[in-house]
Amino acid sequence: MEDQSPNISSTYSAPEPDMDDILDLTGGQYIRRAVDEDDEEDRRSYSDSLEPSPESEEPSSDPIPPRGALPVIPSAPVEEEHDTPTSPYGPPPPTTTGSVVVDLLYWRDIKKSGLVFGASLFLLLSLTVFSIVSVSAYIALALLSVTISFRIYKGVLQAIQKSEEGHPFKSYLDSNVAVSEEIVNKYSNVALGHVNCTLKELRRLFLVEDLVDSLKFAVLMWVFTYIGALFNGLTLLILALISLFSIPVIYERHQTQVDHYIALISKNFNNVKDLILAKVPGLKRKAD
Repeated sequence: MEDQSPNISSTYSAPEPDMDDILDLTGGQYIRRAVDEDDEEDRRSYSDSLEPSPESEEPSSDPIPPRGALPVIPSAPVEEEHDTPTSPYGPPPPTTTGSVVVDLLYWRDIKKSGLVFGASLFLLLSLTVFSIVSVSAYIALALLSVTISFRIYKGVLQAIQKSEEGHPFKSYLDSNVAVSEEIVNKYSNVALGHVNCTLKELRRLFLVEDLVDSLKFAVLMWVFTYIGALFNGLTLLILALISLFSIPVIYERHQTQVDHYIALISKNFNNVKDLILAKVPGLKRKAD
């Protein structure tokens, strides 16, 4: 007789170990390692590495961040951007009176140099024909004619258009045209230094402190007597003005050739001077 015992299906099964349980093969026991404990240790070691040592820094009064929150690292300060023009050659040099004069003489800006040169030359040529009083009066009348005509024109135009623009030269009338004391003191000191040097040099030449220098000065004055017979003072000023606005440009374009000829002339002049000093007794400089 067959054993027809009912099939008793096992409803109980051994609990399977979690993925976090590790089987200890040597002892046959399970060692429980919780993920929470590992995470806690990792967080603790990470927070310990971020905490400053008590000797280097004082404890911060900031509240402790919650568990699991990442530490906030302060960002570097952002530098403010300034709208300053950059140049591959560095910042531009400050504008001075000397640089302005050099730019005019070297014709850096053709319009400005041409305006200054033309106005100065016209003034000097006018002085050769008229007296300085007449030239000053004519220039003042010309300027007044322009400003009065423009003032009347703008007044009529505002009356027709019924606008309230005001005086056409208001911006110029409100501007400050006074000369500051600093500029006066600066240029007064410079002029005073040149005047004192000139007086000392003239005293040295006229009182014959050095015989050679006094003779050179006498020869120069003798040459000026011939120049004065051919040209007057205004003609010399005109020639000087033309030379100032032409010689620097010519020298800049042909510097090599000009330096070569100047060296030859200087060498020949020094040879002639040494020959004269050797032939004429009493003209040699005393040794220092």
